[in-house]
Amino acid sequence: MESYFHGLLGLPDEILLQIIYNLDVPDIIALRKTCKRLQDPTVDRTVWLHILRQTNQRLPLPRHLSDATSWENLSSEQLESVVHRLHAVARSWLSPRTHYFVPGHRQSCLLDPIFDNDDGARSIYSLEVFLDRWLLCIYHEKLVEIWDLDSVLHDPHKPIVCTSHTIKGFGSFSSAMMHLDETTNLLTIAVSCHELCHVLQVQLRPSSVFYPLDEYQDIEDATFRAVAAIPITSPVLCLRALDPGQSALLLSLPSSFHLVNWETGQRTIVHMLSEEEEELWNGVIGATFLTSRHILVLKAHSIEICTLLDTQAAVLSVSTSGISEVTSDSTGAVPFCPSETHMRAMVHSHYLSSTTFRGASFSKPIVSRTTSHPGAVSTEDEPIKVSTSFLAFDVLRGLFQFSVKVTLPPASASPRWPAHNVPIPLDVHIELLSSHNMALPLSPLVPTDGTATPTNGAGTIPRSLFSHGTRGFVSSCALGPAGRRGVWVERRRGAVRRVVYAFDAVNSTMEGGSHGGAEGGIPSEEDTDSRSEDTNEGIIGSGGMGRHAPAIDGREVYEVNSYDLRDDITHIAFAEATGVIVLGTRKGEIRVLGRAEAD
Repeated sequence: MESYFHGLLGLPDEILLQIIYNLDVPDIIALRKTCKRLQDPTVDRTVWLHILRQTNQRLPLPRHLSDATSWENLSSEQLESVVHRLHAVARSWLSPRTHYFVPGHRQSCLLDPIFDNDDGARSIYSLEVFLDRWLLCIYHEKLVEIWDLDSVLHDPHKPIVCTSHTIKGFGSFSSAMMHLDETTNLLTIAVSCHELCHVLQVQLRPSSVFYPLDEYQDIEDATFRAVAAIPITSPVLCLRALDPGQSALLLSLPSSFHLVNWETGQRTIVHMLSEEEEELWNGVIGATFLTSRHILVLKAHSIEICTLLDTQAAVLSVSTSGISEVTSDSTGAVPFCPSETHMRAMVHSHYLSSTTFRGASFSKPIVSRTTSHPGAVSTEDEPIKVSTSFLAFDVLRGLFQFSVKVTLPPASASPRWPAHNVPIPLDVHIELLSSHNMALPLSPLVPTDGTATPTNGAGTIPRSLFSHGTRGFVSSCALGPAGRRGVWVERRRGAVRRVVYAFDAVNSTMEGGSHGGAEGGIPSEEDTDSRSEDTNEGIIGSGGMGRHAPAIDGREVYEVNSYDLRDDITHIAFAEATGVIVLGTRKGEIRVLGRAEAD
């Protein structure tokens, strides 16, 4: 039968689909509205599956859709819904928010008197968002709450508390860590209080804002379950990381780690620093498990990769200056008890002497096997590559995004190694991806004509050896689990203005040369020179931090004038895929920023 269509309308569906594959989402929607003939191919499942694959390369997807195999059971309508939501968030992510909502109780859209915190009786210890839906708030006053943020997108006036849990006893929370199992969506929370460490678990569900979930997946509220309460030897031990796969808690002291198994109560003391390295205080700021035996540790003045050895192994310390060995505790042995064992750790360190990190946020580590050439099928004999990124801030110097890539021998995947086989990483690559510089370290100018260095006037070097920067400082930051978006809070000196910035992070998986000039992506201090305040664009001066990292392109999305110090923004968290930003103030108030309208 002869077709009545001519020109574009007369093309076969296969050709039309190839054309549609190359259109942007708004163009596809416009094409759909022209006629019935062009509408049919725009609802084809392969179109939206193709667009979702492309979107996955540049935008963060929700955790339950990050694996491409999870798309197989989605219909064309669900795929289209996901793409529309992701692109809407991308258009509005860096747009200003002009209003916020205070979370309330389920029975009321207003703040319930029980949760009223105007008197500052509760102070926030930690804010985190999981699965782009659940806001976890941990208060110093031994209270843990989870809020359902899906309601912010459907009905912005009713973010609700879903469940809460109070720990009884003396004291207040001194540290806390969380870990989400991506396979089961089980959230494990560990909090330390006085001389006890409590472990809680709660089963979460994915966000329903991308496409409606089946009713059975979304009908029950989340409920906390107490898992364990483990005594700790000292109240100064701080939780730094946890690994539910090993039932392991990682607690830190300046010169050692304590690994505690919350199921058996077994305690392992990990010695990792030699006495010479303690001349400058270098406390632990944050840590994350890369594998069961490799830990990324961020300290005030260094970045370290710790490899846990067997109990009989010696302490090995690997730094930029070489490898040293300590065969016994130089400060005296720690007394053993029936539930204690001792372990040594090899430490690969990179020191950043002029930087004092105060806070950090880690993305999710990605484990893969390297292949000899592109397209080859990886085998168990191939080296293992673990990559992650983190966002760290120095209050005065600014904000820095790093990537860490560790290549491990195949045997390191095993949780046990013979004592004679030390699993030294084949390669550790630490790279400064981008930075938001504030005060820059300056080096004294060396005169070339025999004249003295000026002590006053335009050429004066401040006694602090730091530039004046931007007259502000960073108070909090957060990086998404995919490492593709981030936020931070900045306060202006001598002013009451507090600003929230959002940015698209540099993709740490991108190949190419490093931004620094030394091995490992970060130049040594010999590779730096004096810098003026006018060269602040993407440059970090001396101190081993790098000279050629691009600037973080932060956009101002929210500002507030806080005349009372209790209204200062001290905590920030966000949902990477939906773009919802949550703020916490010094007096314990939570603010959920309203979603910006897309153009």
